[in-house]
Amino acid sequence: MDSNEADGIPIHIEVADVPSTSGFQDIEEGLQAESYEDYESETTDKERPSAPVRGPASSKLDATLKGLMGEANLRYARGDIETAKRMCFEVIRQCPEASEPYLTLAQMYENVNIKKYKGYLLLACHLEPSNAVLVSRIAELCVQENNILGAIRWYSRGIKHQPKDIELHLKRLELLKQKEADMEYKKMVLVAKTTLANNLPPSDHEMIVSLVMEVAKERFHQKDYIRAIEVLKIPLRKIPNKITKDVINMILELLLICERYLECLDIFTQYCGFEFDISIMEDNKIVMNAFKIPENLEIDLKTHFIIFLVKLTTENMYSPLIDKMLIEDDVELFGDLYLDIADALLAKSDYTEALKLLIPLVKSKRYSQAAVWLKYGECLTGCKLDDMAIEAYYTVMTMAPSHIEVLYPLGKLLIEQGKKEEAMMVLNKDLTGNVLDVAILLEKIKLMEQLEDWDGYWKAVELLLSRHSIVLKHYEELRTVLAQGKTFQEKLTSIRSIRAFRGEPPFALPSFTCTREPSVEEEFEIFRRILQKAKDLKQYGTLQKYAFMGLSSKRFIRYYHQLLILALYSCIYNNDRYHAITIVKYLLLKNSNNNLLWNLLNHIVATTQDFRHIRLIERRLSHERLNYHLMLANNQIPFGNSLVAINIYTKEFKKNNNSPFYALLLGIACLQHYFYTGVDKAKRKLLAELISYLFHHYGKLRTRQADQEVFFNLGRLYQQLGVSYLAEYYYKKVFEVSNEMLDKYPDALDLKRHAAYNLHLLYRHSGNMIAARKVLYEYIVV
Repeated sequence: MDSNEADGIPIHIEVADVPSTSGFQDIEEGLQAESYEDYESETTDKERPSAPVRGPASSKLDATLKGLMGEANLRYARGDIETAKRMCFEVIRQCPEASEPYLTLAQMYENVNIKKYKGYLLLACHLEPSNAVLVSRIAELCVQENNILGAIRWYSRGIKHQPKDIELHLKRLELLKQKEADMEYKKMVLVAKTTLANNLPPSDHEMIVSLVMEVAKERFHQKDYIRAIEVLKIPLRKIPNKITKDVINMILELLLICERYLECLDIFTQYCGFEFDISIMEDNKIVMNAFKIPENLEIDLKTHFIIFLVKLTTENMYSPLIDKMLIEDDVELFGDLYLDIADALLAKSDYTEALKLLIPLVKSKRYSQAAVWLKYGECLTGCKLDDMAIEAYYTVMTMAPSHIEVLYPLGKLLIEQGKKEEAMMVLNKDLTGNVLDVAILLEKIKLMEQLEDWDGYWKAVELLLSRHSIVLKHYEELRTVLAQGKTFQEKLTSIRSIRAFRGEPPFALPSFTCTREPSVEEEFEIFRRILQKAKDLKQYGTLQKYAFMGLSSKRFIRYYHQLLILALYSCIYNNDRYHAITIVKYLLLKNSNNNLLWNLLNHIVATTQDFRHIRLIERRLSHERLNYHLMLANNQIPFGNSLVAINIYTKEFKKNNNSPFYALLLGIACLQHYFYTGVDKAKRKLLAELISYLFHHYGKLRTRQADQEVFFNLGRLYQQLGVSYLAEYYYKKVFEVSNEMLDKYPDALDLKRHAAYNLHLLYRHSGNMIAARKVLYEYIVV
């Protein structure tokens, strides 16, 4: 028989009742549910129970089975354990949902078989989950086995069924505090304290206040203001007559931060003795008509009320209160409150009132510190007192040389006053520490652009991008950055390998901390302006370097497609055809119907001997019908093998003999082959006849709306073949096309100027300068 079977009653019990993989998550989710469960419910004044319920709340046994169960307990007490067991099994057989027989069986095995003892105890607890004693026993067993997580889970299960059993709350909180060093457990401690405060009776008002203040302070430090407010509302509901001033001040501060002004009014009215005459507008905006402050109001509440009025933008009401505060309350004692009000005024750009508070602060002994002088300088700047603001900022630099917050506003003021050299000296101080103020760096970049200090400008740009990009040094590293599907770390590893092969020392990414960073959208616009500046300066190597650095950026991932386009243009400007073809091929695979990309590929391959594009076009031809943008790129196939193009177009022409498009394509491919040096004279003659036939066949198949295009292409053909008189004839035919067609299709390209330019070249080549000049004046000069 299995060890978990007992006298004919098979049982299967998992001793490890808390799964190792998901138990922690279950507890956390359960605690989160507790913290928000029925906060609004009314609580009674019932005192804490002296002891939890020790028996079943309501037995599921009938009178007969109760008697049998009593007899079993009596036999067990007398030492007749086997008989007691059989009686318990009989009760289980007749009423398996009752917990009493499992409890008795658990007692029998308590000192004999701890595994069976725990198993029967678990069964009893599952059948009677509201029994706090059972829950506590199992939790204690978990603690003995060093299974703290399991114990917490069982206490949480007990609290779910007996939320008013404070002993369970306290035991769980004690276990959680043992693990409080762990951040995840620290979160659960906060939720457990909140649940305990929510279930404590009003008679424990001191403990309620203590718990909610602890939780609210921690939530405040985490900037979780909404939850902090919800916690502080617990004593407001449970013990409104026992509220302390600390609770009131803290909830007012949080409500002001969250701009919940109507709730602030409720607090001021119910707990502080204020009286208000207000109007509520349609958009829930509060208009303060009048108010009455209680006598002997504490300075903390007075400060919060002034900040409340400041946020409501009621200048005519808070200004007298500030004046009164300056007279009655000593700045040396309450300077921190002065500073809170000044911050609120600065946020509302009321620099005049803020100046009233900051002047005594900077003159005081206790509060004349760098941070206060910095706010004083900001206030002076807002009041347009720039010279005094500059002096204040220099005072900050004297008092705290490492205070980088002062550099940006001071540098900006100096630039506005035209003191650019002095501003540069100030802004350069930012690079001394391990903290990079990005706002200052951006201001430096703007300043160096104004001073046309391009060496310093590009160094600052490189520093800006190095926060999230790989700084490239060698041409070989460009290909690594272009590698598709590689992560930032993989690209970095490849570049380190390249530099190690070159014998260069290993490099590491910058480790400085960044402050005041712009948003990703703002920085991408700055990046685009930087590239535009490189283009304007015709520094195409620099343009390509920073464009490819953008491709390696961890911050610009969402703009990767745009970065590829920018990198493509940088390659074209820098005559880097190798990487240009790589990029344009990748883009065409993603968007094969983009005419601009095909035109760019055509432009790139026209000036290179790189034939990697040929396979790309051949693959496209094997999958879909040829179209115009494909022809533009495929015109360059003859540079590799003209017969490939002729063979492909001949097949298409045979399939579509009535298509002018394929006649034109085949004619162009033959024309390219005509000019090859390896073609003999007899073959040239045959090619010339074939080309002429194909172009005229193409012209016949085109509609009357395309006459101008047909004449122009025929003119180009005969100009290429050197038949000048026919070229002249067809170019003049372009001029004869009526403007009605062009008016009917306004988006169509008018080819008269192109034809005139080619015709003037014919005249110049023949020495007829007068005719050439006449054509230019008549059709091209505006």
